[in-house]
Amino acid sequence: MSEVRCERRGAARWLTIARESSRNALNEAVLDGLREGLLSLDDEREIRAVVITGAGDKAFCAGGDLKPTAAGDPFRVDPAQLDNPVVKLFRSIIDCPVPVIARVNGHALAGGFGLACATDFAVVADHARLGVPEARIGIFPMMILPYMLRTIPRRKLLELCLTGEPMTAAEALAHGIVNHVVPQAELDGKVEALVSSIAQCSPSALRMGRRALATIEDLSLIEALEYAQRMLPLMARTQDAREGFKAFNERRAPVWTGR
Repeated sequence: MSEVRCERRGAARWLTIARESSRNALNEAVLDGLREGLLSLDDEREIRAVVITGAGDKAFCAGGDLKPTAAGDPFRVDPAQLDNPVVKLFRSIIDCPVPVIARVNGHALAGGFGLACATDFAVVADHARLGVPEARIGIFPMMILPYMLRTIPRRKLLELCLTGEPMTAAEALAHGIVNHVVPQAELDGKVEALVSSIAQCSPSALRMGRRALATIEDLSLIEALEYAQRMLPLMARTQDAREGFKAFNERRAPVWTGR
């Protein structure tokens, strides 16, 4: 059986890490399965979001599989390959044409927490704990550090990394690290409501906007303003933008084509 289940639910593609007995730990098969699920969206224009979650209700993802018997160690380095499998997955999230939602159904630790940080939205069950215990086993959360730096306030990030202590879902919400925290029974409803809201927006606007946000994030203020003033006219020329303006003036719901 595949270690990542791929299914269509309404306007979303759900990717479920199916390793419940291993707390949905990451190995190369999981990383490749998630990446494939993100990269194969081009022919399915009806999909408006991707939801990544874990099987069961105990763990979203416990990070890399550290068992001595684990197959497909995600920490291995192949000198013939330019990128680690984790980097390949993160790049596929950046390049994904639709928003990516982490449905955090349980504990998100180490690489699992990094995966949640790499997504556009995180909806978290209230019993979940989130953190990076790597320093307690002699390493540091290096591969996920770029995303944590972009998601977590610096002092809280240092506390998490240098103590290994996890935080509650409520703490993560208070620090702006996740979007929503709900009881387990309400998790699917909240995710589906988020997908529904996304589906009302222009696919081309979201696609171009996600790329612009990722680009502007690393620019100086002057460079960002220059980039923005070049991008806005391009966005205004899309079919979706013309349809959006027309629908607004005609006081009707727009019909998006994603072009």
